Amino acid sequence: MQMPSSIEIILDRVKTILRELESQDVSAKLVFDYDAGIVKIYGEESDYVKRAHSGLSDIQELAYTTAEHHPYWAILYHASEISKTVLETWESQLTHDQMSEMSWRCDEIKMAIDRMTRT
Repeated sequence: MQMPSSIEIILDRVKTILRELESQDVSAKLVFDYDAGIVKIYGEESDYVKRAHSGLSDIQELAYTTAEHHPYWAILYHASEISKTVLETWESQLTHDQMSEMSWRCDEIKMAIDRMTRT
């Protein structure tokens, strides 16, 4: 018999706790990714935009800590900054300055892709 992995143990424990909380009328959504070893718990007040913004934080951390000499750095960095602006203004309108900055970032992404195709 194979021993459960650490993610399986964590997931089992979390499920038990969430069942206990449900009996107290506290609901949450559980999402897990076995391959990545990630378990996420969302409260009922968490909507899709907030969840997307939270996930973007992980992407931005990678973009901010990746060395600029990595061939994909500029693409990841500028795309995450565009995504951040979009999510922050989801319920409002983008300003002219925001759209101008996003256009500039798109140009930066295109230049990064062009550099990769020349090498």
